[in-house]
Amino acid sequence: MSNLEVRRIPFNFDGAEFIWNPENPAFSIMMNQITFLVIGFERYLCKAIRASEPLITDPVVAEEAKLFFEQEAVHAVAHRKHAKALIDRYPGLQDALDRTISSYDQLMEEKPLEFALAYGGGLESVFTPFFKMILDNRDVLFSGGDSRLASLFLWHFCEEIEHRSSALMVYNHVVGRYGYRIKNFRKCVRHVHSIVDMLREEFIKHVPGVPAEHFEIDPLGAVPRLDKIRSMLGVFDSQMPWHNPEKQALPAYYEEWLSHWEAGADVSNIYGKQAGATQ
Repeated sequence: MSNLEVRRIPFNFDGAEFIWNPENPAFSIMMNQITFLVIGFERYLCKAIRASEPLITDPVVAEEAKLFFEQEAVHAVAHRKHAKALIDRYPGLQDALDRTISSYDQLMEEKPLEFALAYGGGLESVFTPFFKMILDNRDVLFSGGDSRLASLFLWHFCEEIEHRSSALMVYNHVVGRYGYRIKNFRKCVRHVHSIVDMLREEFIKHVPGVPAEHFEIDPLGAVPRLDKIRSMLGVFDSQMPWHNPEKQALPAYYEEWLSHWEAGADVSNIYGKQAGATQ
């Protein structure tokens, strides 16, 4: 049986600021980019998983794929709420969302199913070392920000840790060609970068009053250099043929977050500063 749990959390981002962490504006922008990217990417990935269902013959993989699909769909819904709050404030950002979704729709139309599964398997493998770095440094990245947004990303990143094996499991079962996945990995990364760059341009265009330097400085500048190096090495290792997601080093916060969830805490507002709180 799969150990994945589908958690539907009642997030509310009404009135959320574009720079929702004034202590780290560049990181706020980076996370906003992730919100828009997530909506397109996870929609794309869900389509690929759904199309793969008739090709999955192992009931263990089928159950994993089902719960993985449901977790990713819930993530997309939560991030749509965040995007809606930003679009309500800056209507031009609807173009950013439309262009993100259109880019992934075009990818689905132009590339075969195995490419979509390779995209998901390769990219999801990167997430554990990358998000571990972020979760390990949550104090300097999230603690000064709107607790609703901090809690959204902490929940999402913890669930990415939880289903770290799912996309690769489905790829290996349905396609199973390491050479094909690694050959296309750079194409997938370039596609992600093209969307991130487009979102930066759209944010600059449609969100007035944000100083230009907030788009230029390193959003992870407060993260220790050694942690960044470890993350980069983990990303490199995640694409090796011997890579096993289950054996990756996990952030301690993952277990802490789970303990909050299991205790019935309000995980929609669990970290950071309450909206409207004084400094």
